[in-house]
Amino acid sequence: MKILDLFCGAGGFSYGFKSYIDDTHLAIDTDPPSLETYKLNYPDSIIWQTDIHSLHSTQIQETLNGVPNIIIASPPCEEFSKANPDSSKSAAERVYGEGSAKLLLDAIRIIGDLSPQVFVIENVAALLNAGGKEIIQKEFERVGIDDAKINMIRAHQHGNPSRRLRVFISNIRLKLPRKAPPTVIDAIGDLPRLRLNQLFDPELEVPNHIDYPLSEERMKAISRTRWGQGVRRFRVSKARSLPNWVRLFPDQLSTSINGLSRYIHPYENRLLTVREHARLMSYPDSFVFTGFSDSQYNQVGESVPPVVSQLIAQEVCTKID
Repeated sequence: MKILDLFCGAGGFSYGFKSYIDDTHLAIDTDPPSLETYKLNYPDSIIWQTDIHSLHSTQIQETLNGVPNIIIASPPCEEFSKANPDSSKSAAERVYGEGSAKLLLDAIRIIGDLSPQVFVIENVAALLNAGGKEIIQKEFERVGIDDAKINMIRAHQHGNPSRRLRVFISNIRLKLPRKAPPTVIDAIGDLPRLRLNQLFDPELEVPNHIDYPLSEERMKAISRTRWGQGVRRFRVSKARSLPNWVRLFPDQLSTSINGLSRYIHPYENRLLTVREHARLMSYPDSFVFTGFSDSQYNQVGESVPPVVSQLIAQEVCTKID
């Protein structure tokens, strides 16, 4: 089965298709650290570091020796995110502007050119606002696809330990089975202890479970922070800001994990490690992230949770001849 993963990132969306990943699986992105992570976890795949805006569909077809059966894509969502100061702009200003939002059009172009049996595009739900839904439908119709379906998926309703609402645009209806998610402490509580406590478990090592270094001043601020409170805030407009460095409740579902956010451990006075972020996004410990720590956090936060990609893959593969 030939699979194309556009804007592949670290490979969360591909995780559900892992049993099909071989030399007929092409993954494309522009971020070197993400592609290093991808190659480490999917060594048999074909990986391109290139901007799809300048990519011709025939190049993909030649590399895969035919059209892909499945195309999955996660175009950049920063311009649509509610955490973006420019999120008040209309969808038309963003999609048809000069920013990264226009890459959505390239994903639709390639899907239209290659006509896969199934395609799935993932993005933030805010993509549909301010005229976005109408633009998406119009652009798909422009490439000959009249049946693009809007699937709203809340990852936490399907077993993901953190809240995450995303839209998945596809030519099939996605009806995923529901499953209760674990709490924060259920997801991360069995990881080895860090700092001085690590001396008691020296033989236990988990990839990407490394303490994030902080100044003494920030450590003091963290020690005074209670469950649900944030040490810092980041401004998303002149009148609105969002909390960051929030101490998570141990017995509740985690709030959304994204690339910019950092969280405080429920009981320990430290930020969560990359591995703890990954656990809260349903990644197994066998999935290893590479690059600088900020890049690793970003790779986790910008991905599709593997628990969701697995369920989507199950649905998609039933539609493949």
